[in-house]
Amino acid sequence: MAAARHKYSMQCRIRYNGKLVDVLDRIRAIRMVVMVHIEQDLGDDLELVTLKIMTAYPPRESFKIVKRLSVGKIETLREMQLLESTLTKLS
Repeated sequence: MAAARHKYSMQCRIRYNGKLVDVLDRIRAIRMVVMVHIEQDLGDDLELVTLKIMTAYPPRESFKIVKRLSVGKIETLREMQLLESTLTKLS
């Protein structure tokens, strides 16, 4: 039997080099990421983005997985930081 999957929304601050569109496309390519949306430009090479993910794992653990995959595989992504207060379970 398949594990139940839940959808979560969370906001992150990302620091990047190069083109933002390339970074967001590569984050979207991660299997559990459903959507990436730019919320606010925070200055040079710093953005506030909203991620929506679908996962069978707890939300913080899922964020750590997405962060590890993103920062480890995307050469132009320097940092990804979760805003804990924005973590929301979606129905």
